[in-house]
Amino acid sequence: MTRKEMEDPTEVEIELKRRLGQLTDHLIQKQAQVEALSSEKATIAFRIEAVSRLLEENKSVMNSSNLESGKWAISDSKLRPMFEDKIRAGRKHLGSLVQQLDAIFLAGVVFLRRNPTAKLWCLVYLLCLHVWVIYILMAPSQSSNEGRSGAVFSLENLNNTAGV
Repeated sequence: MTRKEMEDPTEVEIELKRRLGQLTDHLIQKQAQVEALSSEKATIAFRIEAVSRLLEENKSVMNSSNLESGKWAISDSKLRPMFEDKIRAGRKHLGSLVQQLDAIFLAGVVFLRRNPTAKLWCLVYLLCLHVWVIYILMAPSQSSNEGRSGAVFSLENLNNTAGV
């Protein structure tokens, strides 16, 4: 081969190099697809295994339940301590909430007992609140063909007059 033949490739060689480049790119693309699909397959297999484990555990729970009679008993599965802990924590939170609300209302009662003017203003406020609620609920709707209650219409009037 002469130097000129090596420097100037023929059309067939150019076409072969182009085709080789295309096939190489295609191969790399297919390898990336295979890797993505295999990782997706592994993820799905892991999820299936986790769900099947949960189903097996729940099957033992459901076997001991009697849903039609309204009684549901947790068997001696791994879920029993978890349910008991959740129920215990819920009772604890509810109990502390009730105690806090009780303390707030007791402080309010003590304040109202010691201050007769506060008692009077509280009574006036409650009376006005009840009159307003009765007015809202009993107010006739001007557009009776729409079937809306007086409360909805009154609230719309309030919004319209407030410029909202």
